[in-house]
Amino acid sequence: MGFAPDYWSAKKMSNKERMDHMSALDGSQAGPWAGIGKKQMQWLQTALSDWNKDAPVIIFTHTPVYDYYPGWNFWTRDWREAHEVLKPFKNVTNIHGHVHQPLYNEIGNMRFIGQLATSWPWPYAPTGVPELTRPMVRGDPGDPFDAVGWGQCNVAGGKVDQQYKMWRKQVFATADVDSGTGDNRNQILQPRIADRDWTY
Repeated sequence: MGFAPDYWSAKKMSNKERMDHMSALDGSQAGPWAGIGKKQMQWLQTALSDWNKDAPVIIFTHTPVYDYYPGWNFWTRDWREAHEVLKPFKNVTNIHGHVHQPLYNEIGNMRFIGQLATSWPWPYAPTGVPELTRPMVRGDPGDPFDAVGWGQCNVAGGKVDQQYKMWRKQVFATADVDSGTGDNRNQILQPRIADRDWTY
């Protein structure tokens, strides 16, 4: 059985051309898959209705349950409603994929851990990203084998310990300086696309 080439291969794009193409995407008007939706939100409320507020809550999602970068659908459309449901709990961890980059952030009592891709790294969003609470070492989005691998999560004593396991590197580490924290002069922080396009 043969497989059709992906868009980039069919267009014979180089790694740099592929990443330049992706950096121009604007998916803030994308379909409902970027949201939890009423049915799943009701399930979440019901599932947590008798949960101990001090007990850990670990949620696995495809997209991050905050607005990391809505322009590329690196968010969940109804994340604010989800945060209202999760706010009473003292220890919430969201383990998510979709961003194809090592990523860690904290908002209030919630931690967000982005998993690596097993295929290729996504470029880092150029503008409008929120300030992250823990800088991460950046992968090279022009190198299809950098920043790819898997994550290992250990849960003990109500805490989630995350390590990135790389195809090329043993463990992905944190860094002191990083473009995701707004300290890189090449990154222009501005209102996020969704905040300009959507009224809440």
